[in-house]
Amino acid sequence: MLRPFAPAILALVLCAPMAAGTVPSFSLKQLDGSPFRLVEHLKKQVIVLDFWATWCGPCTKSLKKLQALQVKYPQVLVLAVTIDDGRTMADVRPYVQGRGFTFTVLLDPEASVCRVFNPEGSVPYTVVIDRQGALAYNHSGYLPGDERALFSVVEKLLQ
Repeated sequence: MLRPFAPAILALVLCAPMAAGTVPSFSLKQLDGSPFRLVEHLKKQVIVLDFWATWCGPCTKSLKKLQALQVKYPQVLVLAVTIDDGRTMADVRPYVQGRGFTFTVLLDPEASVCRVFNPEGSVPYTVVIDRQGALAYNHSGYLPGDERALFSVVEKLLQ
């Protein structure tokens, strides 16, 4: 009887920690295939998560601003989480290398982690996690100038 509601219940369970202020941990593969575990970085540094895809025009502009943030604040862990799936996953490495991005790229081909942070699954979607492991900022989409709020939040968290 509960089977039709199982996905909704799972989503509530996964999102519950974030609603309370602490972000849920996750594990994903990095672009080079090595594992990345968020738990190893939580409560150690400010973390910026950005969910994106190679086919997303606004994502390109957003990622350029994230690269600028990475250069200005090397102590911040910038994680670009691509939701490209099997059809476009082969495009990710040349996309990142061709643009000279130096931040960490994580692969979320089923968008499972993306949906935990952003149930609508829209991209780009940016999240900032403070040094206590709590959600400090989130923003959906990208318009020129949006990066000012992101930089401001990061600067305050680094003080």
